[in-house]
Amino acid sequence: MSANNKSQKSEICKSAESILGSEVYAENVDFWNRAWGPVKTAYTQMPDLPYLTLMMSELASKAPASVLDLGCGSGWLSILLARNGFEVTGVDVAEQAINLANDWAKQESHTINFQVKDMAQLEFAPSTFEACVANSIFEHFPIELTRTIFKQLKTIMAPNGVFIGCFDQVGTGPGEYYKLEDETHVYTDKGRKGMLLRCYSDEELVQIMTDSGFKITHKETFESGTRYIVAIQKSAS
Repeated sequence: MSANNKSQKSEICKSAESILGSEVYAENVDFWNRAWGPVKTAYTQMPDLPYLTLMMSELASKAPASVLDLGCGSGWLSILLARNGFEVTGVDVAEQAINLANDWAKQESHTINFQVKDMAQLEFAPSTFEACVANSIFEHFPIELTRTIFKQLKTIMAPNGVFIGCFDQVGTGPGEYYKLEDETHVYTDKGRKGMLLRCYSDEELVQIMTDSGFKITHKETFESGTRYIVAIQKSAS
């Protein structure tokens, strides 16, 4: 990549609008559609993750009327939430992932509102959701888009709504990529061409949530390096 092209690529990180309108972001969306496109059936075995019990207990204690599942993929977390009695909306940018999620929900007779939607451009009425979950999804967004998403959540979540997110330590494995100005990796190898990956520090996560009007009430790091964070949206003063 030429120095001029590198300069142009770095410019997109200066605002959320420039990122969303960039070729880099378009290739990222295309990556997810290509990744899910060949998948014909949802993998219906629940993952063995150490924080799922904590998540369900936290939600049970808050008893939210509606839960938003960000980047739901083929719907395993949405299905788990529905099994636990929650009303769920799941969003993902990949159409085939949503098709698989709908098929799975139908198999188990769950009514889940799955939508093809870019979580960086959420369009819901104010105070639509009383809770939001996000499992290892923000790692695929540059920092300016993560800030934008949390500002959107501040609007579409009800006052005192609970956010529960899991954030992985990523970006140290093999692969061909270049870096945007904010250290987001843009993969160029054949299997992952267009995929974005960024490792967020604890300080960045705390700052983003605090600046967006959320108060962190619980933070725990697991042996895998995954950070589990619970945050409550502050009520308007």
